[in-house]
Amino acid sequence: MAEFENPYAEYDPFVRAHFDCLECGGKLWEYAIQEQMFCEDCRATFPTGQIHETFVESEAA
Repeated sequence: MAEFENPYAEYDPFVRAHFDCLECGGKLWEYAIQEQMFCEDCRATFPTGQIHETFVESEAA
């Protein structure tokens, strides 16, 4: 059997993000494998790109 390295087996796929939920203001967590973020309070989900764009635009203003 061929051996290969699986980075997902070694690391927790949930990464703490320093972003606030767009709906309720709760803390967002990123599920990097699916490129989604979800709120720990209201369970809303958002594409990671949407969150990054929203916060980059607000910091630039």
